[in-house]
Amino acid sequence: MFKLVRTLLGIVGVVLITMFALANRGPIEVDLLALPEKVIVPAYSLFLAGLLGGALLGGIAVWVGGWRARREGRLARRRLAVLEARERERLDAEAEARVEPRRPENGQRALAKAA
Repeated sequence: MFKLVRTLLGIVGVVLITMFALANRGPIEVDLLALPEKVIVPAYSLFLAGLLGGALLGGIAVWVGGWRARREGRLARRRLAVLEARERERLDAEAEARVEPRRPENGQRALAKAA
């Protein structure tokens, strides 16, 4: 359900952004401190650049903010792998201890165990 709502909101957002871009194609002078002269760009490009920059900064912020959860997940996976290996070894040892010695079939003699 949430996936459907998110998809519908995404489609509505794309339609609105497209409508804004088509309605604001006029040129705007942009004066940036880093550039020696003014740049003339369409109005919608500033809006789209702002959206892109915000999405990138937001993504970086979320990625940096989630480092602790990723670290704990990695540690938990390592601990789980160690515990699974120990349990597998314990179960293998129990299984070997339960195995009864083979009884000789008809006509065969059992070998005596060395003391």
